Amino acid sequence: MKIVKVIGGLGNQMFQFALYKALQKQFPEERVLLDLHCFNGYHKHHGFEIGQLFHADYEEASLREVAKVAYPYPNYQYWRFGSRILPDRKTMLKEKPNYIFESTALTREGNTYYDGYWQHEEYFLPIREVLLQTFAFTGFEENGRNLETAHLVTNMNSCAIHVRRGDYINDKLFRNICDIKYYQHAIQMMTEKVHPEIFCVFSDDIPWCHKHLPSLLGQAETVYVDWNMGKDSFYDMHLMSLCHHQIIANSSFSWWGAWLNTNKEKIVLAPKKWWNIKDAHSPISSNWIRI
Repeated sequence: MKIVKVIGGLGNQMFQFALYKALQKQFPEERVLLDLHCFNGYHKHHGFEIGQLFHADYEEASLREVAKVAYPYPNYQYWRFGSRILPDRKTMLKEKPNYIFESTALTREGNTYYDGYWQHEEYFLPIREVLLQTFAFTGFEENGRNLETAHLVTNMNSCAIHVRRGDYINDKLFRNICDIKYYQHAIQMMTEKVHPEIFCVFSDDIPWCHKHLPSLLGQAETVYVDWNMGKDSFYDMHLMSLCHHQIIANSSFSWWGAWLNTNKEKIVLAPKKWWNIKDAHSPISSNWIRI
């Protein structure tokens, strides 16, 4: 039995779910389950979204099943407290603090509990086609502005720009990485490489983008996507993925927007540093450009 703990926003959930699918492929004779109990009492983001947004089948672990391989935390607060003081059990595979790729994740025999974010495509690159089908968005017909924008970015040489501010501004782990200098460099490089006809800007701080990006984008046509709010924010990821090229932030949300892009000629620009952690390993794909 293999159990993958899921927590975090949509992007992190997709990394964890991708590992779940990879484990199913690797261990076809074993039960592979999701531990969703940490979403009880978890008030960040929008809860467990995989089951709501995608046609994704999964089996959820009961607390009794979790107890066989890990500590059966019934909610987020118990996990936050217990995970800091209790030692790892032998059946637990916990991601390292520097987020290095764990080479044994897909080869461990026997019962295993996976606790981490698993932000390396090496875990699931062999099943890319399966994940493209699993993470297929639907529902644009319900929103005229998204449908119109999707038509624009698919029929023009387009580039998505993601600016993550909001909770990052005061977060020691992520702040001050993708600053204005990063976007200046990225936009200049993207313009030189592919000459986009249209830029599509996504952000949780659109006013900041209106203030700082026009001088960098010049006369290029620009769409500021400011209408997908709250539980509709996943539409931003879909639109990002439809753009021909991407400039991403140090965010799992735009990471997936770029990874789901099926354009074989795509250019993806990403920050060299992902976290403010010494010697931390970045999740950036090997064929993307780090700046």
